[in-house]
Amino acid sequence: MTLYSFKGAQPTQLPSRIKLSNGFTKTDNTTFTAEDLADAGWIAVENPPVVDYPNKLKWNGETLRWILTPPNETETAFRWQHIRKECERRISDTDYKVIKAMELSEPVDPAYLTYRQALRDLYNNKNGVDPWTVEYPAVQFDGE
Repeated sequence: MTLYSFKGAQPTQLPSRIKLSNGFTKTDNTTFTAEDLADAGWIAVENPPVVDYPNKLKWNGETLRWILTPPNETETAFRWQHIRKECERRISDTDYKVIKAMELSEPVDPAYLTYRQALRDLYNNKNGVDPWTVEYPAVQFDGE
């Protein structure tokens, strides 16, 4: 399906009615000629490219091109804020294991220590993680 831009506006499908420069209108878009469309201010544009998350696609009406934009600093900072909150939640969810072991004077399961450290490393981005493709660590232990 071909998209069209009206005088540089966001591309869309052709309307069922166009107004020509002489004031006449045409109401059957299957009969519009290239000359009719140009006269009415409509131009065919290339279909938008496929864009991978977190990039965004914008239309530039001046250049009549699609523009791929990566996340800006504010979006990235917000993403890191979300990641840190999730790390805090996951650490908090395992606090009871550490407290219980301390109260019983038992060693903390090393799997939980490793898991919690991995969450702290992610929180502080010790390993240069891309915030848009983050994978949270999983606790790996032999059983409870």
